Formats: sequence, structure tokens, C-alpha cells
Amino acid sequence: MVQIMATGLFKYFPPDEDKLERFTNGQVYLTPPKYLNDPWDFRLRSEPPTEEQVKKEIGSVLSPEGLRGFHKEASSPSFLEGEAHEQQNGLSERIGLVCLTEKPLDRLMWAHYGESHKGFVAEFRCAEYRCNKEEDRMVATCLTPFGGAMKVWYDQRQPVRKRDGSNIRDVCWTKHELWTYEQEWRVVEDLKKADSHPKHEGFFLLWFKPTDLLRVIIGLKADPKVKFQLRQMLNHKEFEHVRNEEAYINPESRNLDVRPLSW
Repeated sequence: MVQIMATGLFKYFPPDEDKLERFTNGQVYLTPPKYLNDPWDFRLRSEPPTEEQVKKEIGSVLSPEGLRGFHKEASSPSFLEGEAHEQQNGLSERIGLVCLTEKPLDRLMWAHYGESHKGFVAEFRCAEYRCNKEEDRMVATCLTPFGGAMKVWYDQRQPVRKRDGSNIRDVCWTKHELWTYEQEWRVVEDLKKADSHPKHEGFFLLWFKPTDLLRVIIGLKADPKVKFQLRQMLNHKEFEHVRNEEAYINPESRNLDVRPLSW
């Protein structure tokens, strides 16, 4: 086992009025899978069932001919995809995600999740970083204010879920390689551990303490409302330890960089 030393993980926020209000109150969204921006997330495509599995589940109510017909139907791509969609909806009634990243200065994420650089990025304290070699991959984990996080793997294809559920972790923590740039860490928690959103039904919130927040980076084109509300929050004594920074275009490298923020 290898211990990884790091300070925290980052979360991008848009200049959304509700998300900003929740953040300044010490809350972040715990998002059910069906609301994530990647429709493949937690859409668990299963391997086709064997005839024996079908027989075990419903064989007593079907004739041998009916059993063969049902097995053929249950093994078709359209049936399996419908099943995957139902799995995603079912999981969305039970679990939610907090998605974090190692990369606070990624241009694409600032454009997408930071809504064209108008939002902000927050760094949250993490502890107990671990990295273990398991079979052909590294499994990286840490403890965040929102629960245990595990680093996402990226591949050309999402693994197919085995019927016995033995590879469920691999399926739920693997995304298409097109998302590699995000370097995502994923927290998955029971919705029962979260508070229901007071205004939006079906959405949930997790709390963080002032000591959990390490840094706030204001976007290159941050909305004045975002700056004002964050300034009000960070001026409180319990946030005096938080680093206040702003993103800017470094004139020498022309890369996105950060510098101390003077309110």
C-alpha cells in the first residue's frame, strides 16, 4: 500500500443562485445519478442472463418453449438497455454523488462546470489518501467531508455488470476515456444521510464545516454577485484560514493560473 500526500480535492461551481446560496450556507448537492451530465453514469448494462438464470427466476410460470423465447428476448440489446435505464432510475431513489477533481485549473471544466469561467472553484480538505494495486489497476481512495471518495477509472468502454454483482465497483467507477481530462474522484452516499433540498423536490444536500474548506478560486470572468456573496462568507472569522485566490491568464505562459485575491 502506498500513502499519497495531498491537501485537498476541488469542486467547480457555476454562478447559479441556488448553488451559491447553498455553498455559502455550508452545503453542496448530493446528486442522484439520473441528474448527472453523462447519461451513461450508473446506467448499469448487465451481461445477458443464462438460460439457467432465467429458469431460476421465472421458469416455474413458463413452458420450455416460453422459457426459450423469454431468454432470447432478455438477451437482446434493447431489453438489456431498458434494464440499464431502470437500474439508473432505481439507484437514483437511493444514492447520490459528489464529484470532485484533482485539477482546479482545467480550461474545459472552467468552461463547462464553471459556466464560462463565471463561477468559482472550492478546495475541500481530504485525509487518509491511499493507493493500492489491485490486479491490473490502481485503486486510489481518500476521506472527504462528504464521505469516502474513490478515483474514477477511464476506458474505451464501460464494463458490463456481471449478474452476480461482483464487479459493481468497476462498473460504477469507470467512465469513457473522453472524460479523462476531469481526473474525477467520486463520493457515493445514501440519500438518507443527506437533507432534502428545501426548495427543489428530488434534490439533496450534504453539509461541510468551515474547517473543511481550504481554498476558493474566483473565476476569470466571475459574476459580481458571486464575488459579493463569497466575500461576505469568507470575511467571517471561521473562514480566516481559507486561501482567497483568483484565476487569471499568466502573461508569460498564457496558461490559466492563480494569484492571491484582493477583495
